[in-house]
Amino acid sequence: MSRPTTGKTHGKLFRTITAAATAAALGLMGNAAVGLFDVSAASAQDADTLRIGMRRGLLTFDPHNNGAYGTPLMNVFDTLVRRTDDGKFVPHLAKSFEQKDDHTWEFVLNEGVKFHDGSELTAQDVKFTLDRVVGDESLIESPRFATIKEVKVIDPYRVQIITDVPDPVMLNRLIRMGGAIMPEKYFKEVGVDKFSQNPIGTGPYKVVRYNVDQQIVLEKFADYFKGDVSDWDKAVLTILPEASTRVNELITGGMDLVDEVPPSEWARVNGNGNTAIVPGDSTQVILLMVNSNEQFPTSDMRVRQAIDYAIDDKLIVDKFFQGMGTPTRTHITPGILGFNEDYYDTYLYDLEKAKALLAEAGYDAGHPLSLTLQVPKGRYLLDSELGQLVGAMLQVAGIQVNFEFLENSKYVEVRNNNNNKELMLAGYGNSMFDPFLPLNALNSKTYFERLGYRNERVDELLDKAESTVDQASRAEMYREAQAILAEELPFIYIYAEQYFTGINTDRVEFHPPTSKDVLIEDMPKKKAD
Repeated sequence: MSRPTTGKTHGKLFRTITAAATAAALGLMGNAAVGLFDVSAASAQDADTLRIGMRRGLLTFDPHNNGAYGTPLMNVFDTLVRRTDDGKFVPHLAKSFEQKDDHTWEFVLNEGVKFHDGSELTAQDVKFTLDRVVGDESLIESPRFATIKEVKVIDPYRVQIITDVPDPVMLNRLIRMGGAIMPEKYFKEVGVDKFSQNPIGTGPYKVVRYNVDQQIVLEKFADYFKGDVSDWDKAVLTILPEASTRVNELITGGMDLVDEVPPSEWARVNGNGNTAIVPGDSTQVILLMVNSNEQFPTSDMRVRQAIDYAIDDKLIVDKFFQGMGTPTRTHITPGILGFNEDYYDTYLYDLEKAKALLAEAGYDAGHPLSLTLQVPKGRYLLDSELGQLVGAMLQVAGIQVNFEFLENSKYVEVRNNNNNKELMLAGYGNSMFDPFLPLNALNSKTYFERLGYRNERVDELLDKAESTVDQASRAEMYREAQAILAEELPFIYIYAEQYFTGINTDRVEFHPPTSKDVLIEDMPKKKAD
């Protein structure tokens, strides 16, 4: 069944959604009640302390098992290499790196690099780190490192990574949290649970206090191998789930920077005199993860396509996020290899087409389609409100929607244990800055139990692209895969997001990174005019 790719006509959804459904979907955008969280400890202003208000805490301080997009973890840990804003890879913990042949990468470490406990980083720590993330398949990061066959210590400061196939994205893998180097001796002494409570890395900041889901206190590491890279001696990161609480703290001077400010608060922040909203582009795409396993009605491609036609992505971006975002039918965003403009800044909204496809699949007013939409609460910007709006759109198309709202930790548990139902609202970034990361999730070898999706041609393209060194050829493979996925819809993409940070313009400067990482060294003190 061929689907049009020119659906840019803005549907008039607000003319068809009932007033009650609209109110339920959009009414929640107003200010939430101010929470009772005590932030007094973070409010005392110190010239050398950066105070950050965050919507959510860390799932874990184990970088190999976190999987979140945009966290403060990488203040504490370092990777062998880093990626610059213009897409180049540069040495970091490694002072040099070289691809010896199609299967072998060699890294020479900087000597004298210290972990926070004073022990020295060696090649053995690199081997331990990568052996762990490759060998423990229960770790979230493990699938991203599956091409690694062996990590070989050549001498105390030289290590080789040997892959079982040519790997054109090895450096992209190593910039992820899964490439965060951990101290073998300390980790083995304390175990994963105690390590997560008292983490040690080589990063520019060390953890001095960690209260789960409450506060993280970081202090500058005096022996950091790069020297003094930040203006701040200390950073206090306080978890403030309510947006209105974060904004109140920013406006009253209790916080210097707060994340995930919703549109309903932008005017208040921008109108305060010394606070401002700073928008940033990201690689994160908000989508519906579809369960295509045969026991679910969403195993029928016509049902998936009907759901896509029922959602007015343009209206969501324009009205819900005030134009800050881009409708998309692909996960590959501009600047990423294989970007296909035919599927970006476009969408398919056609309510009658949605109803016709449902009827073709055997569903009508007498036999309506009923499905469950699982929605996180507090994981993404306006996630529960967005879920209700999407559900209202589906109901207008004649689909009965049962909502399951899940707190962040429960949401992750449900997803990781493959207990997802027909639809799950999700947001996936691309911290590798390569098509492999978002698209390999749709390779049937990766998450088949969770997604139930298999297309032999997609598998073939993704497998071949993963081991093809020629980047132009890889790009064509990924473009073909995107075309198939846009038709078959194992993921139903909604929009590519921007993110919005509130800052105290008297105290801090901020240039939002595409990675969304909360890096203190990228938040310099405001310079005097």
